[in-house]
Amino acid sequence: MTNALELGKLRKNPFSLVPQEKVTVWAGYRELKNSMLHIVDSCRSDRVGLSEFVVLYGEHGTGKSHILRYMKNWIENEKKEEYQSSVVYLESIKLAPKVNFLTIYKTIIIELFEEMKKTAIWLDDLIDQSITRGVGHIEKNRLIEEKYLDKKITPSFSSLPLLLRSLIDDNENAKKILMGEKKLINLKPFNLDSPIDNEFSATRCLGAYINLCTRGPQSLNGQNPPGRNKALYIFLDEIELLNDFSPAEVLSINQGIRDLLNACPENLCLLLGLTGDIEIVPALFEHPVMRRMSREPIPIDPMDNDQAVIFLKEVLKSSRLNPKDPDEYPFREEALMKIAEETTDKTAGGLFRNCRRVLENAVLEKRLKPNGWIEVKDVEDFIYR
Repeated sequence: MTNALELGKLRKNPFSLVPQEKVTVWAGYRELKNSMLHIVDSCRSDRVGLSEFVVLYGEHGTGKSHILRYMKNWIENEKKEEYQSSVVYLESIKLAPKVNFLTIYKTIIIELFEEMKKTAIWLDDLIDQSITRGVGHIEKNRLIEEKYLDKKITPSFSSLPLLLRSLIDDNENAKKILMGEKKLINLKPFNLDSPIDNEFSATRCLGAYINLCTRGPQSLNGQNPPGRNKALYIFLDEIELLNDFSPAEVLSINQGIRDLLNACPENLCLLLGLTGDIEIVPALFEHPVMRRMSREPIPIDPMDNDQAVIFLKEVLKSSRLNPKDPDEYPFREEALMKIAEETTDKTAGGLFRNCRRVLENAVLEKRLKPNGWIEVKDVEDFIYR
């Protein structure tokens, strides 16, 4: 039996309602794309450099998660050499039965762990190179130990270099401390008085790591070498779930966001995805957090009919088996316009649901023939079935 992909000459289903882990295609919303690219670009150390804190909002199905995943792929893969940055994307802020900022911190560290090991090796090389040449092996080792104890390297959390160095040798104790564990850990080798077990210590550690990566160690023989990353990006999705959290949890997350932004005035991009209307933003964030937003919340608006057709053609084109086929195939452009006109919820999700319904029924009813087209009459017959 010939299936929908074969008849539509498609290499994949273009109308998936669940965003893929790796998103490589942006369709429609060209002004929004330009705005998003400007945001992720401006915070880089080789651009403006100031940190960005932005809320992206829209109704369910408008494509917020798709956009955040696209930005992640853009930075990590499409423009990897240009950005030289780390990205953490959390698909939901509901990470556990009870969530506070420490929960978010732990998840971010887990996501960053492999990058942290690379940072540890980079820092170790910098410290090694900072030692005056010509000293003996024993003396050099002593000087290296002194450098790791220098509180000026990461002044807001001076134990960080010691913790990072231990990651090079896969030290489980250091790993547990960085991940916020409290049981069966030894703090003494890292000059720590207490574990990372509250918002204050979590933001100090994470902020120090971000600053180290992006701005470099603050003191090595009086020099400030550049960081290994141009920026660090944290994308938090489904932030509207804060509405369901306890007051103590909301307070903890607000304090953590505020303190992290205070700790990282440069080269941090904190981008939040929110399902709902702009009116709920002040209900989620306290005034001190709202004041730290670098831009007004950015809406993802439903499309008009013409925008919807352009959007659907670009989506179909990205799934095309043969690039030489018309962008809209197997739909006539008039059929796509009819779908747009009949779709009350002109979001990506609403348009996808109607397109897939028409395509599936056209195949099942054998109305779509090999090299044939889905016509306006097919849309009229199948869109409400």
